[in-house]
Amino acid sequence: MKKLKFITLILTIALVAVSCETYDDYDTNRETVVGFTKSSQNINGIPEGGEKSVTLDVFASDLSNNDRTFTVISIPIANPEVDFPTADDNYTFDTSVIIPANERMGSITVTGVDVSITNERSFFMLAIKGTENNVSGGQIKIGLKN
Repeated sequence: MKKLKFITLILTIALVAVSCETYDDYDTNRETVVGFTKSSQNINGIPEGGEKSVTLDVFASDLSNNDRTFTVISIPIANPEVDFPTADDNYTFDTSVIIPANERMGSITVTGVDVSITNERSFFMLAIKGTENNVSGGQIKIGLKN
């Protein structure tokens, strides 16, 4: 009986010691990471001389009590001859995205415009512009085709 009390005491002390552990390994504020939820998106069936739109979701890594606005930029393709054909002036997009207060998601509209689109798919890339308050997350490659 004496050994059972001793074992119970040891287990209780061990349980309390483990439950008091903290996870304060990283005390400083981290910058918000903002990026697209997809890595690629196609806009197919753009009518000749017309346009077609899609909605893209943007994700922020943390919540805020205020609405936040982030700038959306078109980024150059490193080597268009090798990587993939460039869409040039065949698209428009919202240049900013608003993520409402206490939300992590926002959205933008991207429109494929048939200025010189062919049956061969052409591409462009978008990203969120990084600032001193946020880090640019994932980019998105968008393909256009008639």
